[in-house]
Amino acid sequence: MSRKELFLKNLEDFKRNIHWLVRSLEKAKEIDISSLEEEDIEKIEVLFSRFSRSVDMLINRILRGIDLLELEDAGTKLDVVIRAEKRGFVESYEELIALKDLRNELAHEFIGERFVDKLSEVLESSEKIIGIADRVMDYIYNQLLPKIRSHNE
Repeated sequence: MSRKELFLKNLEDFKRNIHWLVRSLEKAKEIDISSLEEEDIEKIEVLFSRFSRSVDMLINRILRGIDLLELEDAGTKLDVVIRAEKRGFVESYEELIALKDLRNELAHEFIGERFVDKLSEVLESSEKIIGIADRVMDYIYNQLLPKIRSHNE
């Protein structure tokens, strides 16, 4: 599988994941945190999982894939997020670092009593990643893919 084919597969997976993140976000916004029920907790956990997967896919597959297709030295994750800022996907690369830090916290720590506190942070961060995904998709379809096609012809 070529770099381009792998990237396009990853892009489809990412788009599908963002679709499901949007659905989970809509469901989580309807939750009354003053009276959480088991079903609500499951919805929140699904949101946390989809958020975390979206962050991973964005940084590790999509942004890194863009770098590879544009023949950038992949370098470190820091290099990847700095280039994302330069491309205009985020105002500051620190936004992506904050998303990754939240993802790591959700994945590696038992949140327990801070579960509800983390919900509002994940709701806000999910909105951010959806906006970033929109800008990245715009770049991919309007700049990256046409550039690649013209070089392959």
